[in-house]
Amino acid sequence: MGRWTLFFWAFWLAWGPFVGVFLARISRGRTLREFVIAAITAPVLCDFLIVSLFGNSALYHVLQGETAFAELAIQSPEEGWYALLAMFPGAMFLIGLATFSGLLFYLTSANSGAMVMSNFSASIPDPSHDGPKWLRIFWAVLTAVLTIAMLLAGGVTTMESTLIFALPVTIIAYSIMASFYKVLRMERAEREGQVLRKPSMAPIGGHLPERSWKQRLEQLHTFPSLRQTTQFLEQTVRPALDDIAAEFRNQGYEVARETIIDERGIKEPLLRVSMDSFRAFHYHVAIVEAPIPMFRAGCRVRSTSITGSKCSHRPARVAMT
Repeated sequence: MGRWTLFFWAFWLAWGPFVGVFLARISRGRTLREFVIAAITAPVLCDFLIVSLFGNSALYHVLQGETAFAELAIQSPEEGWYALLAMFPGAMFLIGLATFSGLLFYLTSANSGAMVMSNFSASIPDPSHDGPKWLRIFWAVLTAVLTIAMLLAGGVTTMESTLIFALPVTIIAYSIMASFYKVLRMERAEREGQVLRKPSMAPIGGHLPERSWKQRLEQLHTFPSLRQTTQFLEQTVRPALDDIAAEFRNQGYEVARETIIDERGIKEPLLRVSMDSFRAFHYHVAIVEAPIPMFRAGCRVRSTSITGSKCSHRPARVAMT
């Protein structure tokens, strides 16, 4: 019993890194509840069913005095597994199903492992993409060669011996658990902050300037040019961010004022505030070019084809959003 406990401990630690990354990769966009149900709860229930059914059946035959079966299971677990299936009704069907399931399990595991290893060993600028196919094929072939070598060298016994390499993964596993707990705390703090900010966004009350709504209405058809937007960025946005950065520093925060140069050569300001154990606060002001919506009596201009409109040939200008 202790030997099997150690084996499964090392087995899942060896599988943990690539299985976790693969499940996270295919579960992008899912909630934690959906992930726990589909990737943890359902497989564990299936394992309980399989171990209870076949494990108790094997123990039953051993307790009935079938010492030959017990010795076979100890000396060669692979042969013992098929010998157990041969004792059930419809043995040929069960043996064929077990062989097909094992092959399918190996192929899917090797495929996911090759994908994760290719991602680990390649430079991927976009997290939604995977590593190159040739690298994925390389890791799949290498996995197959190692599997055949271990089977020829001694089968399950040799595989169990190689799992000792999973021991260093325990340190990584505990580090990942601590990081996951930290990320959950950060997301909870951000969510609570959003809830607290909602009431503050409502009007407080009091006398508003008479022309405030007129000014807002006027802004609906005011579209600044690139020069005007850049001027606003330099004369208004940058000084305001400098004042905010100075106030953060006065309150003891570590603040960095940076500049990001876009593909057009425009310098866009960035405010970065370190929040100790929480995710750093980033405030980036960027100039985004957008088409100008135009309407005329009896004619509606498509927002996707402004310059080619029959009602107006006014070119699209830059609007800062």
